[in-house]
Amino acid sequence: MSWRARLRPAFFRAVPFHVDENEIEGGRRAVPHEYPKRNVGYTEDMGRRMRAYRVRAYLIGDNFDIVGRLLMAALEADGAGLLVLPLVGEDTVIAVNFAYAETREEGGYATVDMDFLEAGQPVAAAAGTDTVAAVSSAADTAKASVADSPMAGIAPSGIGSQ
Repeated sequence: MSWRARLRPAFFRAVPFHVDENEIEGGRRAVPHEYPKRNVGYTEDMGRRMRAYRVRAYLIGDNFDIVGRLLMAALEADGAGLLVLPLVGEDTVIAVNFAYAETREEGGYATVDMDFLEAGQPVAAAAGTDTVAAVSSAADTAKASVADSPMAGIAPSGIGSQ
């Protein structure tokens, strides 16, 4: 099967468009570590970068203006949406920027430059021990234990007898 046979129709949130060109940015997040008086450091791999998509699209035909308004509404809607590109495939993304342009000379035609970021998944905060509450509770327990002790009212010898 040739690449032409694998082409898919492009759309964002079910609004179709034609793709003139698209670009994907990605890679790894890396943190370089360098040390004084050492000639060699190392680079720490912090995981995959979120993918960024830049799409130059066009709308053409008798109803390009209606589709353009629908596309702008989809790009400005809250939350993530499904982006499908002809050869890249699909990803759930957030639309972060767009530019819509039409000219009088090119009636029935508009271009749309769109920038998307991979939506990803939020990371839940790890549950940990509330050390402040644990220490406070232990201190309260210790105070109550001392107050209930039969020796509570007796001061040790040498203390307070000066």
